[in-house]
Amino acid sequence: MLSLLKLLASRKFFILFIPIFVMGKELPITQEVEIVVPVGEFSVIEFPFKISAKNITSFMVKQKVVEGKESNQEKKEAVSDLLAEKNKQGPVQKEMPMKTKNISIIQNVNSFTFFPKQEGVMKMVVWGYDHPILLTIKADKKNGFGHYQFILPQSKSEFAAKTEQGSHEETINMLMVHLFNQTLPKGYKSSSKDVSFESNGFLIRSNRELIGKKYLAEEWILTNKDNDDTIIHEESFYEKGIFAISLEDNFIKNSESIRVFVVRTNGGME
Repeated sequence: MLSLLKLLASRKFFILFIPIFVMGKELPITQEVEIVVPVGEFSVIEFPFKISAKNITSFMVKQKVVEGKESNQEKKEAVSDLLAEKNKQGPVQKEMPMKTKNISIIQNVNSFTFFPKQEGVMKMVVWGYDHPILLTIKADKKNGFGHYQFILPQSKSEFAAKTEQGSHEETINMLMVHLFNQTLPKGYKSSSKDVSFESNGFLIRSNRELIGKKYLAEEWILTNKDNDDTIIHEESFYEKGIFAISLEDNFIKNSESIRVFVVRTNGGME
């Protein structure tokens, strides 16, 4: 901090140029997707799987689409014809690269590269995933993105793993905050179970739990049923597998309740 103040006082500033890596626009894998690419530029569409086959319609330039006034019904029929061809013959593997007067297409192992010369539209069915993916590819002079990346859907456990990427202490603190605020961390599952027991005049009851990939966060309700006003210590709740314990209040009056927060391993950690 002192060196920063000296730098400001001397007014000697240095500019640090940091390279910025542009990532592709991410798209979830769905059965039908519309993609807009720029005219006169290369555009890439990447898939998280090996392309096994594809079906492609002709590239219709914008003038033909406008003059023909193609109806929604005609568009649906064109798609139906494309899929019907697949049902009769199976996925058709065309030779690549494919060049026409208005667009060139190059296929790689898991991607396509497009270079449209005019505005227009084409449809493509891509095979290699659990289900075929129908792409409507539009070439536009004013709009469009040069790099698209399809991404696989993530499970809750994968989201939870990202939530738990911080240090062990940071993850515990994060879970304690969520327990106290009664919120749910990203990727975690909230659950409740009917568990309660009594001991030495206290009733302890499970209220809810947050289930992650490696961590399990629990909220318990501790009720003083038969004791005088009592001071509670976190160590009283410790058992193997517990990382941290926090009390809403360490002083509990007779007939009152407090919340007890516990973070423990969800398996594979000790």
